[in-house]
Parts: sequence; C-alpha cells; structure tokens
Amino acid sequence: MPPKSILKKTPAAASTQTAVAVAANAPPPPRAVNQRHLNTAVHHARIYEQRKQVEADILDAVFELLDFPTSPDADPTRPSPSDAHRFRQAIVPFQPSDYDGLIEERNIADKCGYTLCPRPKGKAPSTARKQFVETSKGVQIVDRKRLEMWCSDDCARRALFVKVQLNEEPAWLRQGDYGTEIDLMVKNTEEHHEALPLRLKKTAAPAPKDTEEEDAAAAWAARDDALADLAIERGETPGRLSKVNKDLITDKIKERVVKFPPTPPSLPPQSSGQSHMAIEGHVPKSARDAEQAKDSDDEDDKQDWDKALPG
Repeated sequence: MPPKSILKKTPAAASTQTAVAVAANAPPPPRAVNQRHLNTAVHHARIYEQRKQVEADILDAVFELLDFPTSPDADPTRPSPSDAHRFRQAIVPFQPSDYDGLIEERNIADKCGYTLCPRPKGKAPSTARKQFVETSKGVQIVDRKRLEMWCSDDCARRALFVKVQLNEEPAWLRQGDYGTEIDLMVKNTEEHHEALPLRLKKTAAPAPKDTEEEDAAAAWAARDDALADLAIERGETPGRLSKVNKDLITDKIKERVVKFPPTPPSLPPQSSGQSHMAIEGHVPKSARDAEQAKDSDDEDDKQDWDKALPG
C-alpha cells in the first residue's frame, strides 16, 4: 500500500477532490440518435408486434374450431351457412402448417380432421404403428396416424381442398389484408349465397383520362413506398443506391447482334470401315493405320488377279 500523509487536508483540497470524483462518476453525455437505425428498429418492432397479434388470433381460432360444427347432427356435405362462414373467416390467416396443427388438435380430441364434420376420427385395423394399405399402386406402408386423421375419404378430400388454398406466406408479411376468402366443397351452395354476402364484379364505365393519370401516379407512389420500406428493412437509406447494387442497377444490357446465322456442328468425314473404331467421334491413329494397310492389301490382291487373267 502507498504511504498515507499525516497532514490534515484543507477544505479547499477536499472540495477539489470531491468535484473530481463526481466528474469521473458522471454519466457520459447522450449520443446523437442515428435516424436510419431508429427507423429500422421501429420497422422491425412493428413487424414483431404484428406477428404476435397474428399468432394470438390463430391460437384463438384453433380453440374455437375445435368445437365445430355447432350441431352434432351436421352434414359435412351440407354445412350450415353460419358455420361455413365462420370457418372460412377463421382460417384466412392460417398457413398450411397451422392448418395441420388444427387437424392434429381435432384428432387428439377424437374428432375428424375436417372442421365441419361432427363424426369421430377413423380407426386403423390394428394398433401397429405402420399399416399395410392396398391402393391402386399396390400395397403401401402408411403411418397409422395418417389413417386415423379422417372419418372417410370424402372428408379427407374436403379438408385437403381447403389446405391447398392457404397462403404459405406468414400473415404478418402479407400486403394489405390477410388474403382472399377460402372456398369449400359443399352441395348447398345456394343456401350459402343467400346467407352470405356475395362479391360481385362491378362493371364500371371506362375511366376518364384524368382518372387514369391519377391512378398511375398513385401506383408509382405505392411502388416508391414499398421500395422505401424494403430499403429500411435491409438497413439502407431510402432513395439511395447501396454499394452492393449500384453497378447492378446502373448497368445497361445490350443485345448482341448476330452477323452470320449459326451452323450446327458436324463430324469430319469418315469411311464406313472406321465408324466402329471412333471414340466420341475421334478415330485413333492405330485404327487409321490398320485401315490403310488393309486397303493397300486389297489393291495388291486386285492387281495380282488381273495378271492371272488370260489375254
């Protein structure tokens, strides 16, 4: 330890040391806020908040659809308009994986995977984990869990018809609303059209020129807003080109002008005797020499035969 002084400290020295200690322990001055970083953080925070809200809505919809249909005597081919309307509304934000989760939850509750079917799920012939099923392609090995998803093949087709219409993009990333409505395979379509509002096509008169120009301007403005949001999400400054894509965007593509028509490739002429010796179109030198020697022998034999002829 360093030696301590035995002299008493004067009030002025003590106050000076206290001020120095306070200045050393004082918090650093606030830094200037980077607006670009702030906009990026706010953008991602809003996306995260939307994701939480969508996931909560999907969870509530799964709990609600577990008790569907509302009537125990409902017919899946002719569901009530109220049940069908609510089912179509509830699954709009679903992804295919969320729909699979709904089917699994209904199977756990010993119900058919199709939401508008009140019957219990099917039972496999045995309790084995893998089952032998005879199909049009022959005997196949299928998981017992897949066989017990539905009460019948008809419900399976109706449920999968709904699944193929679901959007694979998460609902919190979709532009505008969650998406379009879902269609159902039902036989009482007329009852649904009477009970539910129809989305009729409006045949409007041709818009005047000024309206078309305003629509075009609005479309370009929406495009600029979308590009600005994308730039913020990437961490770039809206309206400026980054170093990565500057050359990619400013370069111009020039089409090459062909002066001569293209010609197909062709092989060099070969004799019929050498075609079987070619290796990917090339005849080895040894094969060519052997063929030439054979031709020369044939010519010599012909000359000798001519000499042996009379006259």
